[in-house]
Amino acid sequence: MADEPRKAIKIMANDYNFVRPAEGFDRRAWGQEMSFSEASLSYDWRISLPQELAHSDPQAFFQWQVDLGCNVIFHHCYTFNGCAWYPSKLGPIVPEPGNKFFGKVLDLAHNAGLPFHTYMGIAADIFTCAVRNDWLVPNTTLFGVGTLAPESEWTDLLCRRIEEVLTEYPLDAILFDQFFYGDTQTPGHLEPAPFVAKPFKEIIGRPMPEKAEDITPEETLIYWREVLARQFIRIRDAVKSIRPDCIIYVNVPYVEPNSPLWTDHVMMKESDWLFVESSRPELLDWLMSVRQPEQRIITTIIGMPHMDGECDVKTWQVLYDKGFDFFGYAFPDPKTLFPPPLYDEELAIVHEAYHALPG
Repeated sequence: MADEPRKAIKIMANDYNFVRPAEGFDRRAWGQEMSFSEASLSYDWRISLPQELAHSDPQAFFQWQVDLGCNVIFHHCYTFNGCAWYPSKLGPIVPEPGNKFFGKVLDLAHNAGLPFHTYMGIAADIFTCAVRNDWLVPNTTLFGVGTLAPESEWTDLLCRRIEEVLTEYPLDAILFDQFFYGDTQTPGHLEPAPFVAKPFKEIIGRPMPEKAEDITPEETLIYWREVLARQFIRIRDAVKSIRPDCIIYVNVPYVEPNSPLWTDHVMMKESDWLFVESSRPELLDWLMSVRQPEQRIITTIIGMPHMDGECDVKTWQVLYDKGFDFFGYAFPDPKTLFPPPLYDEELAIVHEAYHALPG
């Protein structure tokens, strides 16, 4: 008897981190700069406001994913704006009835026999960034705000949120986004800061210099690797202490294969799955070559509106044949609460792929 075909993981997020109005707007006129590039300013999407999506219908949200052919249902427990979609005691909450939306979608998924995955951001939480400047990596920005330092008390709060949501809800997996130090690309050097002093002495073995230029590139790399390892271990332990069977996968902005920042890193070895927000062959081939035997590698079939060409929805069969799984996302129009027509062509290909792939 021939072997059964591999069942693909098929996820498609109606991504509430951002909105993309169907009528569009000029971000330059809006006046908010972003960290990616000047070219990204022309895209007609922005961070969602808490009230914009709060009246979403859980059944329609769930059914949209099912109709696309997803075999996993996905929704954020905290969105990028810093608000929870459940009655969290550890941060701002989406207004009624949105603060019950998370639990209702989870129940619909599990009642249908489908796994439910959620999302937390690691390096940026707009509300927290705004009110705790002392937790920010100096001279960094992401969507107009700084990035949160893994050595700061932010990681304490993040782990408490992890424990809270896992205690209240039977989650099957969590995607942790923005796992980097200071920037979406590898930053040039480590910046001295109050929260850097103690771990710098522990890791490097000398007091933290007063100036960034007095920290060598070799010391910076050693420091980044160790600090990110410590943060990953804390996140992993927070998850597994509550739900040992909850899957962890981490979105890392891999810049190049064989990066010294990630080679043999504990995150690479101990994350349950590996996630890459790209379909660049050199990155995918590298991840496949270094993955642990049980690790699945999820590539992004649609998304990344600020980095054209890195997600190719037309190569899904090739990627499946190579052993990859799939994650996609599209930003909703705040009026309809679903992706606007500009996504129609890509979503049609996702529909074709997900209905054709086993699983």
